[in-house]
Amino acid sequence: MKTIRISRLARVEGACGVSATIDGQIVTDVKFFVNEGPRLFERLTIGKTPEEDLNLVPRICAICTLSHRYAALRALEKALAVKVPAKVTLLRELMHLGEMIESHSLHLYLLALPDYLGYSNAIAMASKYGFEVKVGLDMKQFGNHIMKTMSGRFIHGENPCIGGFGRYPTREELVFIKNRAIQFLPFALKTVQLMCELPYPDIPESETLFVCCHPQDGRFGFVGDEMTISNGDLVDVQEYKKVTNEFFVPHSYCMRSRYKGKPYSVGALARINNLGDRLEGEAGRYYKKYFNARWKKNPLFNNAAQALEMLYSFDRIPQVIDEALKMPDPAPIAWARDTGQGTGAVEAPRGILFHAYDIFEGHITYTDIVTPTAQNAEDIERYCYIAAQTLLQKGEEEKIRDRMDLVIRAFDPCISCSVHMVQIKKAPDGDWRNRLKKLASGRRLSFIGLGREDRSDDAAGRKLARLLRNRGVKDVWLEEDLTMNSAPGDRARPVVFLDAVDFGEKPGKICLLPLRQVLWNASLSHRLAGLVRVPLASERLLDAYLLGIQPASIAEGGRMSTEVSEAVAGILQALVN
Repeated sequence: MKTIRISRLARVEGACGVSATIDGQIVTDVKFFVNEGPRLFERLTIGKTPEEDLNLVPRICAICTLSHRYAALRALEKALAVKVPAKVTLLRELMHLGEMIESHSLHLYLLALPDYLGYSNAIAMASKYGFEVKVGLDMKQFGNHIMKTMSGRFIHGENPCIGGFGRYPTREELVFIKNRAIQFLPFALKTVQLMCELPYPDIPESETLFVCCHPQDGRFGFVGDEMTISNGDLVDVQEYKKVTNEFFVPHSYCMRSRYKGKPYSVGALARINNLGDRLEGEAGRYYKKYFNARWKKNPLFNNAAQALEMLYSFDRIPQVIDEALKMPDPAPIAWARDTGQGTGAVEAPRGILFHAYDIFEGHITYTDIVTPTAQNAEDIERYCYIAAQTLLQKGEEEKIRDRMDLVIRAFDPCISCSVHMVQIKKAPDGDWRNRLKKLASGRRLSFIGLGREDRSDDAAGRKLARLLRNRGVKDVWLEEDLTMNSAPGDRARPVVFLDAVDFGEKPGKICLLPLRQVLWNASLSHRLAGLVRVPLASERLLDAYLLGIQPASIAEGGRMSTEVSEAVAGILQALVN
């Protein structure tokens, strides 16, 4: 057994890491973990006014500061029934395009590109690729200039406000931005060529779901009141929880999301996969030239997708400014009400970002913020597992560390956006009975007894399996029954492994845990690691559980302890009555 661990991943925004545990030719465990502690921003906003909220939430992230402000504005204006004029919408789009350019150029040239050119960082790369580094920095500076012009400063600007802007940019400022964007277009074209023609390895590759905003005007864009999903579903952003379904894992501070039980990806690659055929002009031409089926299953192509979005942004800026210059600066808009609910969604550089608020008499009573990296975390972990297992099977174990590095960095995670506080609850005594009853409600379970009968309490799982068979319970298996030609049959039945497991509790303690959670915990998973070879479909393993009993002793030749015998009898009674 060995573990490959990257405790602090370089060239990402924030502190994260990944580990892979290898047992022979099997990767038994991969963990993507976020080291940033709970940020408590949601709790800080409770009792605050909407204006105070807008001061707080952009501080979640210095990179995506305007995306957080924009999502909050869209949510708060819905709750307060504020309808903004067309010029406000255009100028908010302009500030958002600036953030896309600033963030994508930073990631592509300074964080991602060194991986493919054989350098440890951008400074080392500059000796041979000085032009590329300079172009990346110049583009980032231009994006920062747009953000400063529109929000008042490079980061955490206060100018965008409910109903519009505190100060509107002058004609001279907008014309300068327009002309500078046109000057950058040739470099944006070169960026697309560079990033789309990189030799992206074919490990890992696996299809996934992609989720992004669905612009209602039929054009490519970064905002919408609906979400489009690559399986064809459309979901209103007010029902965002139907998609995000957030949960936490014990090895990371970052929340996780699954849509209909499956991991999904957000970000530039999701936007290009779902909306790329809407791209026009040079971005549309290059999309048709470079897009292929690998983009739908290889996360490394997120780099290429970001390059296409940069080209789109530089091309779109002159159009936005030309339209905005035709309109007068609008007057401030008052709230239509002081009580309401609203959810806003925008595409941050790393993917769809949700802000949701309840407001009562001018004060916030509920806040929920779902960030892109929290949604990507499950797919990041899954693709790292696929990469590690595939390379191990190919006899290329030495490549696993660097490949997991490559995968995580391609997602361009923003770790500082981990805004949730995890709530810990203490389960009541005997909680396993209620959970087991709920698990078995309306469907029959399959049981697999594990352990060794010559080791005192370690025989508990096998004894329980035999007792269940004697009581007429169907679909009960022993460990040795699991061969290539036989395994629990009905796919609709959850599999429950029965075993004695050292939880560090008092003897006889019973716990029911999802198998996946057990495999996350190396101290619990040692015996179950071999079951990865059992011919169970992956979806059945995801729906498998461990019903474990804390042993008093697993000494060879001893008798089963009184506490464990009583636990076996209690489980038997719960299952057959």
